[in-house]
Amino acid sequence: MKKIILVVMLGLITGSLFGESNDYFNKNKNIDILYVNATEGLRVRDSASLYSKKIGTLFDRMVVKVVSIGNEAEIDGIKSNWVQILLPIETINTGSNVYGWVFGGYLTENLFPFSTEKWSDADLQRYLSRFSWVSDNRYRKFSPEGKYFFGLLESGMGGSGKYSVSIKNKTITLSVSYGDEEYKGPVEKEIYKILDIKEDSLLLEIKGSEVTLLPAFTNSNFWGNVAREKMRFSNFDEPAMNALRFPFVTSMIKKLPIKDTTVLWTNLIKMGVKLDNQEFINEYNKTWGNQ
Repeated sequence: MKKIILVVMLGLITGSLFGESNDYFNKNKNIDILYVNATEGLRVRDSASLYSKKIGTLFDRMVVKVVSIGNEAEIDGIKSNWVQILLPIETINTGSNVYGWVFGGYLTENLFPFSTEKWSDADLQRYLSRFSWVSDNRYRKFSPEGKYFFGLLESGMGGSGKYSVSIKNKTITLSVSYGDEEYKGPVEKEIYKILDIKEDSLLLEIKGSEVTLLPAFTNSNFWGNVAREKMRFSNFDEPAMNALRFPFVTSMIKKLPIKDTTVLWTNLIKMGVKLDNQEFINEYNKTWGNQ
């Protein structure tokens, strides 16, 4: 009898750690946003089937704008529903709403606090590649595959190469070649010491100086694009826009040096981005309903 009870309890615990079950979706029909709860990321598909085309990947802790709830399914031993979500970048670039499907068993209504306590090297690499970063006018992008790109914004100067990480040693090791459009220098090895990791910032020691990396969206070269009436994202813009899909989006937007937020808010609402601001929510609900 004790063994049977233990098995049932383990099943309940495992389900809650992964995400929301089909029972949650049966009881909640008007869901607005959920969070990705999948350390290694969550695939986005073009229809509600495990065998449909993969059209993207979401990072852990990303916010998704829920559009509708699909059929029930069992994947990885989890019983849940397929969930249709808005794809914000594709929506802006096409001028009309674009949707994808993800499995609800890897979505959650409530996030655990951000923590690096149990991170592996792979977790650190995924963290770095969630979006592009800036420090002053210096732009950095770390890809999930280990590629590294550096650039001086509004300049032709930059560099590219590869990187590796060590969570144990708290380091990022780079092999990078610097130059411009006409010249590419020799490969140089650099080691960045990680001093502090927050969900929305990274403090490094680079060549003896402390450097804070922030989401690239915080630079006017990127947020200024979202504050325009006519907006379209290039391949260069897209990694920066991913920062809009994380729980810290409200605090990030509050810090922007922009006085008139009318156009910015309109575009964020088109993208399904929801800020923790009652005036904004009133406008958001006019488009997406009071969910």
